[in-house]
Amino acid sequence: MAIPCSHLVLLSLPDELWRILERDALRSQQVAFALGTQANHRTQFRAYQLFCSFFDLTPLPANPHQLSCYAQFLSRSMKSPASISQYLSAVNLLHKMNGLPPCSTSSFEIQQTLRGIKKTLAHQPRERHPLTPEVLLTLRSSLDLSLPQDLTLWSAILIAFFSYLRKSNLVPPSTTKFDPIKHLSRQAILVAKSSLLVTVCWSKTLQARERTISIPVLAIPGHPLCPVTAYRRMVAALPGQPGDPAFLLPGRSFLTASTFEKAFSALITNAGFPKGHFTPHDLRRGGYTLAFEAGVPRELRRVHGDWKSDADLLYLKLSLKQRLRLPAAMRAIISARLSYNPETSLHVLGPSFGQRSSE
Repeated sequence: MAIPCSHLVLLSLPDELWRILERDALRSQQVAFALGTQANHRTQFRAYQLFCSFFDLTPLPANPHQLSCYAQFLSRSMKSPASISQYLSAVNLLHKMNGLPPCSTSSFEIQQTLRGIKKTLAHQPRERHPLTPEVLLTLRSSLDLSLPQDLTLWSAILIAFFSYLRKSNLVPPSTTKFDPIKHLSRQAILVAKSSLLVTVCWSKTLQARERTISIPVLAIPGHPLCPVTAYRRMVAALPGQPGDPAFLLPGRSFLTASTFEKAFSALITNAGFPKGHFTPHDLRRGGYTLAFEAGVPRELRRVHGDWKSDADLLYLKLSLKQRLRLPAAMRAIISARLSYNPETSLHVLGPSFGQRSSE
């Protein structure tokens, strides 16, 4: 007996809906990670697949011995133990994405291998240098602020320094990928008489646009490092529409990640610093360090820079002068609490202790 076509449609409808749900669930899982994180995962997955293919290994599930050998394999070309650990974590993620039990990297064999690699490589990360106000003044002297392109570069530098913005918020990755939600636009910077208010709707730690961040930047009247003056001069020289990128260039162009990095690198070299001594990210580091030196509480520094982890502590590189504050404070409290007379050998411990003689 033939089944009516209407019944066939009804019978196949749940299957079709299920396929749609599976497709949508996969898309949701894919967008859960930031674009940069997704790109890193693809690189890490590909490296592991090539390793398994070369040695004719079954990728999943992976056992501790296989991961231990993979870590040793990575150490042939990588110099950072932290990067090797990240690649091992990517294998663990592969297990989860394929519905397999997590592969623990805490086994004795893996941990011993990682400890040995760390000792063998003896890797010292590249030293980071926060940009100080003194460095900013040196950079300014290498610019010709009568040129619109130099005005734009200088304004971007000061906004990055005083707002702690990441490069991914400051400028788009390319001229075809500007997104006014993710990257600074003219309308995202409110100009007042003596301040700027920078509004951010998306960031590295704000992927779902669940809130907005308002970052105040104050003027420094009459000072060459005034960010408000620099931004006003740029806007006057290169006017634009509210939805345009914040940092326009002559010829209907604008700063992108690559043009900003190249211009910044050239400026660093022209100012007499070694090539690569500073990067655009050191502007964020420099602003944070300056606030620390000014005694701003860490809670305010974290909110200003939109940190969700303790990574902000890695930004601090204390000078010997700054570190001397600790022993100086210890010396001061001992001197205030306990006075000593070398002639009488008397210690004064305070009102609650009275005096006693030292034999």
